[in-house]
Amino acid sequence: MVFMRPVLHINAGVGWSATKPLCYTLEKSGYANRGSTTETNMLYYIYERKYKPDHAQYYWENDHRHRGMDFVKEDTTLNDYIKYIKSKVTNGYRGVSDFSNSNADLPASFLKEIAPVLTKYFDVTVTTIWRNPVRRSYSQISNWYKHLTDNANAPEVWKLRDPEKLEKWKRIGEEHDSISYWKTQISKPSHLCPDYVTIYKNWASAFPKVMPLVMEEMWGDARARNELSWFLGCGIGEMHENVYYPERGTSRPEIKGLGDQWRSDMQDLSEEDLKYGRKKLDWLYDRWYNEFGYIPNLWIH
Repeated sequence: MVFMRPVLHINAGVGWSATKPLCYTLEKSGYANRGSTTETNMLYYIYERKYKPDHAQYYWENDHRHRGMDFVKEDTTLNDYIKYIKSKVTNGYRGVSDFSNSNADLPASFLKEIAPVLTKYFDVTVTTIWRNPVRRSYSQISNWYKHLTDNANAPEVWKLRDPEKLEKWKRIGEEHDSISYWKTQISKPSHLCPDYVTIYKNWASAFPKVMPLVMEEMWGDARARNELSWFLGCGIGEMHENVYYPERGTSRPEIKGLGDQWRSDMQDLSEEDLKYGRKKLDWLYDRWYNEFGYIPNLWIH
């Protein structure tokens, strides 16, 4: 009898690049179901508990993302993560996916630490999906701007939790709209402007099966889908609907299950805005070209 390890498919970023539509596509294709949720953030929480315990404690006490996940405990360990993934393996799928965007933030040292354990139990495949850096960064920062200004208008919560943040967020809302705030945030790598190549290299240094995907190619080019099918060993059929392809700015459709997409862009970027963003993000384009030898067509304005 041949024992086959179930698939653990990990997507390592990045948000606002159609991660959920990709997750839904893999589920629809019978490759990996999403378990209890697309994002558990368990691996990042495990990392922080070990290496950044103060931040992990703050997350546990203040962040809402783990609420309602009875499989995530305050003392969650890698063994708990393994048990959770195993519990979600069901007939009709090769395995389970983890599309937590925080996977992109895990350092290479931690990934090398957990890789031997995870690959013992699972056939681990990893994708990283990237969208046009200018448009992706605006979607994320516009969404963050909305979060800041919404919270600034809900002072009953934040005046008790962190009054300094409340005042800062109020000033941002008074001094900026979403586009002008975006322009202040894109000059260097950060959690709002992640370095695509570093994330890919971190995961590729620890796991043997890692494939970088370009969002625009996945939805616009059958060859890219065929390459993903070959990589996964599973035929990928029609891609799930994607608000970001083609790019429609504020005219995007309100597709069920993709509210984080169609609520993200508060304004439409002008040609001048796109040129400004391209110049500010030259460092990212250069790093991509130096690593992969080309720039995707729809990343060029």
